[in-house]
Amino acid sequence: MITLHVSDIGTYHPDPKADVAWTVNDTRGYIDGGPSCDECNACQCLCDACDAEGADAHECEHWQEDSECVGLSFAYVCLDGGEALCEACTEKEGLNVKECDCK
Repeated sequence: MITLHVSDIGTYHPDPKADVAWTVNDTRGYIDGGPSCDECNACQCLCDACDAEGADAHECEHWQEDSECVGLSFAYVCLDGGEALCEACTEKEGLNVKECDCK
C-alpha cells in the first residue's frame, strides 16, 4: 500500500508512519519531465514506438543520446529506492492519500 499525505494547497509528502516513504514527482507545466514508469514503462513521448502496445522506454524513438525520453510529468516515487510508478500502476499497488494531519 502506498500512503501519502496531501496538504491544503495540493502538495504531497510521505506519511511519517508508513514503512516505505513515497512522494509525488509533479512537473506538469514544465519542460522537464521525469522518469518513465518502472512497472509498465509508460511515458508521455509522442512517437509511434511509445504508442505501441508493450513498448518500453528503450524502444521510444526519443531514447537516443541527443534526445532523451521525456518520461512522466506526474509520477509516484519511492524515496527509499527510487522506483517511479504511473497513476495506473500506483492504483494497482494500492494508493491511500490522506489529508495531512502532521503538526
